Amino acid sequence: MRKTISILLFSLLSQGASAQHDWELKKDDDGIKVFTSNIPGSCFKAIKVECSIKATQSQLVAYLLDINRQHDWVYGNKSSTLIKKVAPNEEIFYSEVSVPWPCTNRDYIAHFTINQVSPQLMTIDSRAEPDLLPLKEGRVRVKSSVAHWEVSTINNDLLNIVYTVQFDPGGAVPAWLTNMFVTKGPWGTFQKLREGVCKCASQYAHVDFIKE
Repeated sequence: MRKTISILLFSLLSQGASAQHDWELKKDDDGIKVFTSNIPGSCFKAIKVECSIKATQSQLVAYLLDINRQHDWVYGNKSSTLIKKVAPNEEIFYSEVSVPWPCTNRDYIAHFTINQVSPQLMTIDSRAEPDLLPLKEGRVRVKSSVAHWEVSTINNDLLNIVYTVQFDPGGAVPAWLTNMFVTKGPWGTFQKLREGVCKCASQYAHVDFIKE
């Protein structure tokens, strides 16, 4: 059940929220901090992750935009498919989240946009677009999700990331049970993201719309 709840929570890497919250630290391990916060009017907690990654902005962006790699680092990801490349810094993709029985797999459609505010700051925003594709049999569509990343350059090859996410996984998942296990999925996702970016950094030397 813990695995199920963690998968429901953080396979939705591409969704989240940037609103102001009273954050409570839930996990601090291996340089990755996970916080949660109650949301007025919602049964589900918001999540915030803070960590550093040894990479340039270009290397991180290229890795994130490589949708076929999501299975390598997004917790519980079964598959991801690019729907549309809107612009070099903007794309829409479909993902399915693998959830152990007796729960039903979730799927979601994410609209993902990257903006470089300055050479020292980059923001990434993602929101659910649940109606872009017909519902699929045997899967529960995530209807509500919004996310925000703030990526700050510390030095030439070190980035600080603050990621916030707020969503409703849909279906019959008790909120109190979901909120008990909000740390494993986020922590595991960013641990694998950090490892993956570092491992593949040499493949991603430059992204045209990122100036460094």
